[in-house]
Amino acid sequence: MNYILLLFIGVIWGGQFVLIDFSLASYTPEQLALLRTFYAAVFLIVFCLVAKRKRYKRDLKTWSKVAAIGVLEVVIPFTLVMWGQQSVSGSMASILMGTIPFFTIILVLLTRVERATKAKFVGMLIGFIGLLVLFAPDLMTTGLSSALLPQLAIMLGALSFASALIIIRSLPNEDAFLLSRDAFIIGTIIMLGINLGNGSLQGMHFALYPFIASIILGVFCSGLVYVLYVSLIKRAGAGFCSLSNYLVPLFGSLLGVIIMGDHISINMVFACLLILLSIAVEPILSLLKRQSRANAS
Repeated sequence: MNYILLLFIGVIWGGQFVLIDFSLASYTPEQLALLRTFYAAVFLIVFCLVAKRKRYKRDLKTWSKVAAIGVLEVVIPFTLVMWGQQSVSGSMASILMGTIPFFTIILVLLTRVERATKAKFVGMLIGFIGLLVLFAPDLMTTGLSSALLPQLAIMLGALSFASALIIIRSLPNEDAFLLSRDAFIIGTIIMLGINLGNGSLQGMHFALYPFIASIILGVFCSGLVYVLYVSLIKRAGAGFCSLSNYLVPLFGSLLGVIIMGDHISINMVFACLLILLSIAVEPILSLLKRQSRANAS
């Protein structure tokens, strides 16, 4: 059952990039970010009511962290990824978002929330090489031109999401579901303000298929998947659940090719493998150490 849940989470998170491609046919990035955030917030509000999650008081410092999570985990990544996907295929976007654990390693080392180890440094180096491989063709042909901006925007969205994970680690006593609900509510309010400010709401229209895709994107890829993710952590542990990081680029690329007809180049394949390897270095070395200790005893 745990492996089925893990695969389901990988498919949902990997499939979000195809849904974004569908939705962007009718919505601007700001509109789609608002709809996705709103649908996710509604789902999580209903879930917390049905599950009877208990509310508790937060001080001003905690609320400021929750607001920061709403900005870093919801507003910035959703907007940047959707803006970038106007010019970047879903397959490429899934590989770029697969750098979240890589950026998390860097931020962990910089903020010192965890002990720096050789494995983390090796993983960071491999991940950096993977990014160079990914961007190499564009860098060699066009240099640092505007053609790279969409890819850099998506990667910045991944960095923002990783930053939110660091803040979440500083709130160990928070209820995960209530924290996510409140972050999405704050994100919805901010995105509503942005859309009101630039007049995007006036031009919004609801074509059937993009509308359905946006609902699935919000309810399943942002709301339900988080409930499943937390449930799997409780069932099998955070280590097992972190394997979903390997599945997102894999399923994102496969679904992009099958459904959207995306083209995957050789450098994208090598970059994906290197990024996945950068994430896998530490758990692989930890496993080898445990096995050597077990054999020695």
